Amino acid sequence: MNKFLRYSLSLVLAFVASVTFAGTTPYKVLTFPDEGTEGKTISAYNKTWKATIGEDVWTIANFNTNKWEKNWKYIKCGSNKSESVASITSPAIDQPISNIVLTIDQITKAKINSIKLQVATDADCKNVTEEIPAKIEDGDLIFKPTKSAANNYYKFVFDCQKGSRNGLIQVSKIAYYKVGDAPVIVDITNTAETAYTIAKAKELIDAGEGLSESVYVKGTVSQASNELNATFGSLSYYISDDGTTGNELQVFGGLSFDGKKFTSIDDIKVGDVVVVYGKLKKFGTTYELDKNNILISLNGKTTGITNITTDEAAKNAPVYNLAGQKVTKAYKGVVIKNGKKMIQK
Repeated sequence: MNKFLRYSLSLVLAFVASVTFAGTTPYKVLTFPDEGTEGKTISAYNKTWKATIGEDVWTIANFNTNKWEKNWKYIKCGSNKSESVASITSPAIDQPISNIVLTIDQITKAKINSIKLQVATDADCKNVTEEIPAKIEDGDLIFKPTKSAANNYYKFVFDCQKGSRNGLIQVSKIAYYKVGDAPVIVDITNTAETAYTIAKAKELIDAGEGLSESVYVKGTVSQASNELNATFGSLSYYISDDGTTGNELQVFGGLSFDGKKFTSIDDIKVGDVVVVYGKLKKFGTTYELDKNNILISLNGKTTGITNITTDEAAKNAPVYNLAGQKVTKAYKGVVIKNGKKMIQK
């Protein structure tokens, strides 16, 4: 019975936040490319290698780096050749850890069996003291170990089916927070009605917070696509606040309404006013909405779907404080709404 209760408790401690942590500095952080040399040699999904940040070394299995070419600032796992289990194991961390944030940029949900965190006392992670499963989602997955101790190891395990393509999961960051630190949460999600301007979207990209979540952006097409991607039915075009080419955001690999394929480069023309839903990013010096973004509105015309993730019920969902007590909109501070932590001001 006690074992079941402990497992049940762990199960609810890993959840997906539509946010990025800011304010409190993580005790340890793994980002990519790392400072080591081994990642520069990896171009496959079946290799084990070491990632180094300062004096800390992580062991990474079955993740590809693409030798950090083509602006890869992340690693990918999951193969089109066979099923696979990938992992990221931390070094021994000399402080107990209370929060770990795993940033998954992209995921093919249907091909993932499980994602979990194991807390162990040994480098091989054979003596596991706690196991925390996670919901299979992209975004910032938050894990809250309850039995961590000094010099524990933290291993993320990704169980993947055989995919129709490589790279089923894309990971860009892992942040470890020691006991006593309470990260503040920044939420940039919005609605179609409150779509960001191009200026605001670029400001958010530069701030680098909350970018694992999709947002709505409104602009006027300043440059139309030169070609239609025959395979994916996508268009890449530019939008700006005033329709000129002076201060643009690229809509890269964009899809039509409901994620359907475009059929012609004439589907999006210079001067069209659009609302697009996708993830903000910076590729080199180019500000953009990442590939597979979705057209929501074209010159005021929609398909009737004006908000993909936030419906009226979600907006009016009850709000709770961290003690689990229901609070009103007048309450200030960290709250939980729709299963997500956020700051209510």
